[in-house]
Amino acid sequence: MARRSGRSSRSKRAALPLFPFLLAPPRKRRTAARATKAAPLGLPVPGPARRTGAPRTNPARPGSGRWLRASHSGPAGSRSYDVYLPAGHRRSTPVPLVMLLHGCNQNPEEFVAATRFAALADRNGFVIAAPRQTRGHQAGGCWRWYESAHQSRGAGEPAILAGIAAEMTAERSRWRIDPSRVHAAGISAGGAMALILAATYPDVFAAVGVHSAPAYRSATNGLQALAAMRGDGAVVRPLPGARMAPLVVFQGTADAVVHGRSGPLLAEQWLAYDAARSSGPQDPLRITRSRAGAPRRAGGRRFTVTRWYTARGRKQLEHWQVEALAHAWSGGLAGGSYSDPRGPRASTAMWQFFAAHSL
Repeated sequence: MARRSGRSSRSKRAALPLFPFLLAPPRKRRTAARATKAAPLGLPVPGPARRTGAPRTNPARPGSGRWLRASHSGPAGSRSYDVYLPAGHRRSTPVPLVMLLHGCNQNPEEFVAATRFAALADRNGFVIAAPRQTRGHQAGGCWRWYESAHQSRGAGEPAILAGIAAEMTAERSRWRIDPSRVHAAGISAGGAMALILAATYPDVFAAVGVHSAPAYRSATNGLQALAAMRGDGAVVRPLPGARMAPLVVFQGTADAVVHGRSGPLLAEQWLAYDAARSSGPQDPLRITRSRAGAPRRAGGRRFTVTRWYTARGRKQLEHWQVEALAHAWSGGLAGGSYSDPRGPRASTAMWQFFAAHSL
C-alpha cells in the first residue's frame, strides 16, 4: 500500500503486508505500483488502500454517541474491540448489534468512520462492535480468511469473533443486545471473514454484509489466495444440511484487488448453501424466485441490484454490482480509508437488509 511521500523506500517496504497487492486510489496507482514492486513476495491477503481522496478527517470518535474499549479472551484466542453506543442509547432497551470487520492496513476507527456506520447507528439505535486485528496477529493486520485454521466453527478467528458476539449479548450493565438481531459486515479481508461467520455461525449472525471479498474457502492457504482474489479459486460446495446466513454483497467492476466476478461467485455459493439447507419444495425458506433490477445511478455511478426471495416473498440474498468502483467502500466518507464517496451507500443498503432479518 502506498504511503505518504517523504518516507524512505525501506520504510515503505516495512509498512506493507507480506503480500504486496494493495492498490491506492486511481490518482496514486503509480506510487502504489513502485512500492509494490519493491516489496518482498509473500502471502496475498486483500486489504484496503490506506486512504483515498481528500486529506483524512480524524476518525477517532465518529458519531455523536459514546465509544468504549473492551477485550475478549477465550479458548480460541483474544482480541480487543471497540464498542459504539449510539446517541440516545438506553441500556435497558434490547437493540441490534452490528459487528464491523476492517480490512488490511486499516484499524477499526478508520473503517467505522469511512463507512459512516456510526451515523446510521445514531439514527437507527443499534450498537457497533469493531474488533481489532493487529500486525501482531498478521503482518498486514489482515483477518486470516485464507487459512484453513480460520475457516471452521469453534476454532481460530471465527470462534474469537463469535465469542465477542456472545460476550456482547451477555452484557447487561452497559448495554442490552437482542441476540436474535446480531449482524456482521466487512470489506476485503474483513468481508471475507464476515462471509466465514455467515457460513460457520448462521445461528449467531442473523444476516451478513460482504464488500469486495472472495468466496468462502476459495483459498485454504496463502498460495491459493491470489487466485481466489482474481475470482479463479474453486467455489466450495456445501455438505447437505449446511446453511449460510442471509447475505448482502457489494462488488465493484473496476476492483483490481478482488475481481468483479467475485460478487456473482458469492451469490452462486450462497444459493448452493440454500439448496443444501432446503428440506424440499415445501420448505418456506427455500429460494423460489429472483429479480434483477434495471440499472440505476447513485452518486454518479451506475449500479444494478439482483435479489432472491422465498416463496413467502422474504428477501434472503442481494447482490449489488457497482460500475467503475475500485477496491473501496461504495458511498463511503470522502477522504476516508478504503472509501469512495461515489455510488450507492453500501452501509445504508446493508443496514436495511439487516433490519429485515432476525434469527
